[in-house]
Amino acid sequence: MKRVWLLAALLPACVILKFERLKSEPVDFVSAVKPILESRCLECHHSRYVFAGLNLETKKLAMKGGRSGPVIVAGAPQQSLLYKVLLLGHENPIAMPPTPEKLEREHEQIIHDWIQQGAEWPEGTRLVPPQDWNRKRS
Repeated sequence: MKRVWLLAALLPACVILKFERLKSEPVDFVSAVKPILESRCLECHHSRYVFAGLNLETKKLAMKGGRSGPVIVAGAPQQSLLYKVLLLGHENPIAMPPTPEKLEREHEQIIHDWIQQGAEWPEGTRLVPPQDWNRKRS
C-alpha cells in the first residue's frame, strides 16, 4: 500500500517535469507554426486579401505587421498582437480567428513558445493560403 501512495505522490511531479521539459524544447516553425498560421490565419491575411493591412505569407511581411503596427515581437509573446488576439473572447471585435471556434489551447501555446523563443522563421519559407492549397504547396 505504501508503494501506491508513494507512486501517487510522485506522479504529479513527474508529469509537471515532463511538461516543463517539453515546453523548453525549440518550436520548429515549418512543422509546428506554419500549419497553424496557414490553416487559421492566412485565409484573411494574404496577398490578395490583406485584412487589417496584415500579410503573413512571408517573414518580411509578417514582421512588418499591419495597420496596428508590428504583430510579432520576438521574445515577447505578451507584447505580440499575433498572440494576444488569440486569447481574447469572441465578444471582442479583434479576437482571432474571427470564427466562433477558438484556436486550440495547444496551438496557442505553440505560437506563444515560438515567439518566446525568438520567432525564428527560416529564410525562403513562404506560407500558402488555404485558397491555394489545391495549387502547389511549399
